[in-house]
Amino acid sequence: MASVKFYLSKPEGTSSSIFFRLNYGAFKFVNGNKKYLPLQYHTDEVINPAFWNSKKGEAKQISKFPQYPEFNARLNNIRDVALNMLRKLKNDGINLSNDVLRKELDAIFKKYKDQTIKSTEMELMSFIQHFIKTSTKTAGTKKNYNQMLKNLQEYEQQKKTKLTFDRIDIDFYNEFVLFLQSKNYSPNTVGTRIKVLKTFMNEAYERNLHKNMDYKKRAFSKPTEDTKNIYLNESELIAIYKLDLSNNKKYDNVRDWFLIGAYTGLRYSDLGRLSKDNIKDGSIEIKTKKTSKNVVIPLHTIVKSILEKHNYDLPKVISNQKFNEYIKEVAQ
Repeated sequence: MASVKFYLSKPEGTSSSIFFRLNYGAFKFVNGNKKYLPLQYHTDEVINPAFWNSKKGEAKQISKFPQYPEFNARLNNIRDVALNMLRKLKNDGINLSNDVLRKELDAIFKKYKDQTIKSTEMELMSFIQHFIKTSTKTAGTKKNYNQMLKNLQEYEQQKKTKLTFDRIDIDFYNEFVLFLQSKNYSPNTVGTRIKVLKTFMNEAYERNLHKNMDYKKRAFSKPTEDTKNIYLNESELIAIYKLDLSNNKKYDNVRDWFLIGAYTGLRYSDLGRLSKDNIKDGSIEIKTKKTSKNVVIPLHTIVKSILEKHNYDLPKVISNQKFNEYIKEVAQ
């Protein structure tokens, strides 16, 4: 069975690039013994070895490296791309070798390196457009990326300027925050835009496209505001569970989906992907869409009863907007 595992190029020191080994079954005989020949392929990812879990082949999940969810998600994306590429070649009947696989991987991962951006005035915006186009993130995340790109383009038009990597400094940060506030964005929305900008800058930095580190300074922070977290207690959830909605199918389905979400903690984007195939040994096993991580969730008795009620063939999840509208009516 094919597999991908990541390793550090330089385990010693303060910075190391990352490569992976793709085992796909290729081998040769040496002195009568079978010797496997995995493909070794270098990525653009870089990490401090102190934050690396060599046993798992991923970043440690520690507070000293708060970027670990996004970092590991990128590694998971690379793994998925490599395995999907391998699967496609096998289905197409291609004779596999390290040279063939390396050529295919280069065609996927080195597209941006093969592009020449002649105008340094446009390099930032060109990179962002390319990054969005080639991103494997969820539709929701890419929507945030596109909204940020639009805001940057609006900023350029209003200020009659062209943004470059070096222009993204503290002075720009202050002006851009005021610009976003002038559009009546909430502090949390402004914060999301700044977070996305920092993502763009970090991705470009890891590709050696700039050396501007102002975006990592404390003053270049994500504005936030206090929000009220509304929650239901156990007795309220049980009251909703016991509610007789047999005469209203849409309310009945929304109530069931809501309770599954409440007792599993799954995001809305994962609820619609839940099926009988995800139920194993008294637990829910699913690869989450946002983080691309496999999670195992103990099967709560209420969730189990809802699944049995539908014979493990859950109704189709409606739009988030309709879901929120109906669940409020159910709660009333």
